[in-house]
Order: sequence, then structure tokens, then C-alpha cells
Amino acid sequence: MNIHFLFSFSFFFLLFLLSLRRFTSRIVDKLKEYKVAHRGLGEGRHTFHFVLEDSFFNCFEATKGTEGKIEAVVEIIKSSLLMEVNMKIEGSVKAICDRCLEVFDLQIKGELSLYVKQSSREVDNEDDFIILAPEDDFLDLSSYLYEIYMLNYPMRVVHEEGHCDPAMERVLDEYITDEKEKPTDPRWDDLRKLINN
Repeated sequence: MNIHFLFSFSFFFLLFLLSLRRFTSRIVDKLKEYKVAHRGLGEGRHTFHFVLEDSFFNCFEATKGTEGKIEAVVEIIKSSLLMEVNMKIEGSVKAICDRCLEVFDLQIKGELSLYVKQSSREVDNEDDFIILAPEDDFLDLSSYLYEIYMLNYPMRVVHEEGHCDPAMERVLDEYITDEKEKPTDPRWDDLRKLINN
């Protein structure tokens, strides 16, 4: 009976691993275009252009505002010792205004600079340095482009002043109260005087 259980368990575990491999290979295939073959690059300045659209954002979890088009320009300055990677993104995505709940085009713009060097020693990546093993042929820029996007997506998404839905503005004005207009209980005022003295 135990042998039958072990056989069944190992069979289902093998199926799970195969399906996981197929799933991850599909994601890797979608992000393949964001890999740069740095070995073939000569010394000097090289420029690459990428477009970040729905297919790119669907490969990452917890992405905000994925409908739209962000253009990325990556400039790699390669020398014999290291590579300087300058990335800039600019474009717009569909976002929902936190104030009036209307969909609008949100402008996103940002940049990031990194340094890449190769080392045979196992060293953790630092904030601005990426360490590649000598056998690495490609530099995967997808996570860094995603990072620039997420760092430049605002915490509070609102229209520019005066562009919100007028009907919603009237509703908000009706329910917004000013704290200074609120009368206070005189007993609390007396208590505040005692505490402040």
C-alpha cells in the first residue's frame, strides 16, 4: 500500500513540475525581447528601444495601470571593465482617478542608471551594481524596466486640477467638511487649557 502511495505521489509531483516548467517557460519567452546579448557588443555606446505593453506587464504581479504604451530607451556604455546602463521610460497608461473615478491617461516618466560588471566570485548585487557570472551571455533588463515603472507610478492618481468630472466634484464639495468650521465642546476647551498650562 505504501509503494502504491509513493508511486502516485511521485507521478503527480512529476506532472506538477512539468506544468510549472511550461508555465515559467511561457513567461520567460514573453520577456525574451528584454534581454541584451552583451557579449557581442563592442566597446562604446549602444542604444536599444523597447515598448512596454500589456504582454510585458502581465508577466509581473501587482501591476497598476497596465493598459497603455510605455517606450523605453536603454543606453549601454561598454568599456573593458564594466558597462554603464542608463534606462529611461516615457509614455501613458490608463488609470482611474482617485478623486472622481474617471478613467484618464496618466503620464509616466522615469530613469535609472546601473553599472554591470562580470565576476567569477559569488557576490550579491548591490543597489547600483549588477554582478554577472562569466558564463552569462545576456543582461535581462525586464525587472529593471518594471522597477522604473513602478517607482514612478504615483501613490495617489488624480487628474490635473480642474479636469475632474464636474458632477463628482459637486458631490465631493457637498460632503467635504472643513475641520476649522466644526464647533468644539466648551468642556474640551477648558481641558485643553489645563493641559497646556
